[in-house]
Amino acid sequence: MSNSAIIGCYYYPNSSQHQQCSAIVTDEHVQLIGAQQQLLLCSALVNCQLESPLPGIASAISFSEGGRFVPQDIHFRWPFAADKQGLTERLEKNKALILLSIILTPLLLWFILYRGIPAIAVYSVSLASPNTVENMGEQALTVIEKVALEPSMLSEDKQAALQLQWQTILNKLNLDTTKFRLSFYQSDYLSANAFALPHGRVVVTDELVTLLNDKPDALRAILLHEIGHVEYHHGIRLTAQAAASSIVLAVIFGDLEGITEVVLGSGSSFLQQAFSRDMEREADQYAIEKLIELGYSNHDFADAIEALQTSLAEKAKLDDSWLKYLSTHPSSQERITHARQYQPQ
Repeated sequence: MSNSAIIGCYYYPNSSQHQQCSAIVTDEHVQLIGAQQQLLLCSALVNCQLESPLPGIASAISFSEGGRFVPQDIHFRWPFAADKQGLTERLEKNKALILLSIILTPLLLWFILYRGIPAIAVYSVSLASPNTVENMGEQALTVIEKVALEPSMLSEDKQAALQLQWQTILNKLNLDTTKFRLSFYQSDYLSANAFALPHGRVVVTDELVTLLNDKPDALRAILLHEIGHVEYHHGIRLTAQAAASSIVLAVIFGDLEGITEVVLGSGSSFLQQAFSRDMEREADQYAIEKLIELGYSNHDFADAIEALQTSLAEKAKLDDSWLKYLSTHPSSQERITHARQYQPQ
């Protein structure tokens, strides 16, 4: 191996102090010779570590005691690692590969976020224990109670009548009455609304009950829609997607400190999450099919959506935030048309 001198600079261990010197490479050693021809360091090649070279940056070598030698020539490459470094540099300088990576990286990120993670979320449903789901749902309910809910103002007789209707639905569909629970709250924030939490609790606002007071069959349709969300595990899937997406983005962009908080606190963000349009369509279909199975009309669901559409449209005129709520659902007219035209198989 050539033992010609390589001009460069030696940086002392754990210090900014440095000294100009020459490196001489033999078959087994690297020697650093100072300006006065004194021996600064002699290290076996097996104890040296090459730093990965980048275009325009010198290929430095680190020694076992902590010092490092940086060649003056930024194009210099150590001969005993020519093959390894050559491959790295060829990849870094290949314009076709650089262009391909620019194109493929966003596509790969899109595939991970919009295809891979939803698929993982579906798989994760079977991994979540009942206790985990129960804790997730109760945690989410606690947060939502503090942010958006107030004690119900419905009369005890009204609540009892609705609970009886709820229990009748569960019994006829052979659903677990200990899992599926119905709760009433007043909410200026949510207005006429209902939502299902992952563990099976369905929350209905006083405003929705008042809106559908003369349409009990329409309210039944809404309750079946929320049961559909639970039966298809939409809440668990949505939370898993949100947590996985946050973790992937944190890994990609290097912000790893908040991963634990995202995983443990993902249930708390349920109020800010919205079911996807596909999930809403699945819950719609569940409600329509179960209405017919129970001996009611598919038009009941269309009546419920029409009443909500009118109420939400009026609310949207006063509060732009409701436009976001409307955008997370399929077109109301699309849902109404589907419900009215539905024909049992």
